[in-house]
Amino acid sequence: MAPKWRELADRLAAQIRHGDFAPGQHLPHIRDLVAAGEGSKATVHAAYKALEAQGLVTSSRGHGTVVRPHSPVRPIRLVGKRVVLREFTHEDVDDVLAIIGDDKVTTWLSFDSRDRAQTVAMIERAIERAQLGPRTEIYLAVTKHDDDRVIGFARIGLAGVQAGKLGYAIAATEWGHGYATSAASTLISHAFKELGLHRISAAIGPDNAASIAIVQQLGFTREGVLRDHVFTNGAWRDSVLFSVLAHEWSW
Repeated sequence: MAPKWRELADRLAAQIRHGDFAPGQHLPHIRDLVAAGEGSKATVHAAYKALEAQGLVTSSRGHGTVVRPHSPVRPIRLVGKRVVLREFTHEDVDDVLAIIGDDKVTTWLSFDSRDRAQTVAMIERAIERAQLGPRTEIYLAVTKHDDDRVIGFARIGLAGVQAGKLGYAIAATEWGHGYATSAASTLISHAFKELGLHRISAAIGPDNAASIAIVQQLGFTREGVLRDHVFTNGAWRDSVLFSVLAHEWSW
């Protein structure tokens, strides 16, 4: 179960995106939400800080918490040492299907292999979310420098206060060339430098030695084991949790 401040933040974020709170409108005062039974002062304050970290509101002493104006979302293109990260397009279906439809790849992921219809739906959702501002995730296709075909994907889901969750995958035919390491490091650098994140975590299957080696190479610290963290391939699976903080990042 999510903490109460997260539930409140998610509900308010949905209301803001739905238009229940217009740009420039003040959110209720913290004491009013406390009086309404939304939680303690600390709970509401944490929820408002999470909204601020997502870029949905601004807060200042004496002026309260105000919904930020919606600004056009600019496409993201990141160039790393070995790969380019770009937004998904509808033309990427076949390339993406070759990745998420391959059991050799999805055995290490948090979901089972997907068919073409599911792949089309996944890409459509990714394109739609990329056009909403502010973004709740950075989910990008991975390509080579000299070839725009998709060989993988990298994602940071924005969750918590200045925090993100890292995920990535590379086509099995492209394993062993350093593409995952380059994609992950490029996206992490963007998240710390441009998005102002403080912490990035990665939950990896205990048997996924290659992915564990990647995050260790990138300077992540092992925190512990999340028991029965995901249900995939017909069974519950633990995840090993790693994290890196902004002041530890030097790539």
